[in-house]
Amino acid sequence: MFESKNKYFGRKKGKSFVRLEQYSKFLKEPNKRLFNKIKTPRILEIGIGDGEKISEDAKLYSKINFIGCDIFADGVLRAIRNSVDDNLKNLQVFHLNIQDLLPFIPNNYLQEIRIYFPDPWPKNKHKKRRTVNQPLVKDLTKKLKKNGFVRFATDHGDYFIEALALMKKFKYTMPDISPKCWKYSDSNALHTKFEKKALDKNHKLFYFSVLKNY
Repeated sequence: MFESKNKYFGRKKGKSFVRLEQYSKFLKEPNKRLFNKIKTPRILEIGIGDGEKISEDAKLYSKINFIGCDIFADGVLRAIRNSVDDNLKNLQVFHLNIQDLLPFIPNNYLQEIRIYFPDPWPKNKHKKRRTVNQPLVKDLTKKLKKNGFVRFATDHGDYFIEALALMKKFKYTMPDISPKCWKYSDSNALHTKFEKKALDKNHKLFYFSVLKNY
């Protein structure tokens, strides 16, 4: 397994790690040559959770190349297992923090960036740990192509507002500004394990899709 050079927080391994560890032999260390070989269109998912969402999308959309990263080893290894079992040539995941991956990704490279239900770190003293912050958005904007999208989902209202305000600061626009565009709906539903848990607990969910049109 690879260790992130940057400081990071959160759970690193889960109960399924021992069972999935055999797939660690398929892990790749990022390099610029590897990214140059990945063909367009390309979608980056930051924080792949249990690895099932990105695997299912890669299976459904074989002509799109999916790139994912997470510090949670179980999800990364599960995605690799799915990739091996289903022969998914369009899926590449890394056991790394996004900050460690970005230096290898060329500018104007991605058609879409997804950040689904990142750790909200709800306590005020911990909010500086949140994934979506100004330095990261600045770096991600360089990696995103013109007319590319950033898609975000959370069950914490203040995180939603904070992230959306950052996007506005970097001149992103919202193609859909209808009153219900940010609410849970059939069109917004991601069908992830975390989303289902949040719905079962009657949490309010928040979504946005913003466009970089420059």
